[in-house]
Amino acid sequence: MTTERLVPELERTATLADRVERELQRLIVESRLGEGDRLPSERELASQFGVSRTVVREAVRALAAKRLVDVSGGRGTVVRVPSPESAAESMKLLLSMQAGETGVDKVSEARHIIESEIAALAASRRSDEDLRDLMAILEKTRQHLDDPEVYIKSDVAFHAALARATKNDLLVIILDSLVEVMIEVRLLTLRVPGITALALRHHERILEAVVAGDREAAKAAMDAHMDQAADALRQAVISDPA
Repeated sequence: MTTERLVPELERTATLADRVERELQRLIVESRLGEGDRLPSERELASQFGVSRTVVREAVRALAAKRLVDVSGGRGTVVRVPSPESAAESMKLLLSMQAGETGVDKVSEARHIIESEIAALAASRRSDEDLRDLMAILEKTRQHLDDPEVYIKSDVAFHAALARATKNDLLVIILDSLVEVMIEVRLLTLRVPGITALALRHHERILEAVVAGDREAAKAAMDAHMDQAADALRQAVISDPA
């Protein structure tokens, strides 16, 4: 019985395992191999690619390390598509590992770029429900300016609600991956006098622009907020007795 060829035979190079891995990954990314699909047997893949079984085994190990497949003795090799949650967790881990000294600066820089675009998109795509959520969050923030724990949760919730208002799930995931690192930064900046009231005013200006549907004003307001946040971080670091 002839099995339909799934992949093209590869030219022989010094990186055959890498090429097999990339080709299988491409099939997963393009959804030609979906969640729960079983890969052809090691022997079959070796035949289709025109390589040894050792090369295929090495490529599959690399895919398993990326969590793109599960290798089980009973079920064979099964495709697993990363969920938004697992993607966010991986990014959180990476950011946490790099969150010392210059790492925080890098996270702040990335956040500035991402959040400015989020604000602009939210202004043009927000729904009435999004606006109600944002207004409710700001009201809660006003009521808890002197409660660090509640304030930080409300601050995070405001930025998350803006991301949801873009209707772009990938932006929500990216922003969520920054949350844990930025909570540490927010805690540090709380030592700056008047920081909570100042941040609230910036949030109010952002929301005014989002309510008006003004992309440029929303972006400019977020730019100003991110500059203020970076300045607060610098002040907090300078005032740190350590």
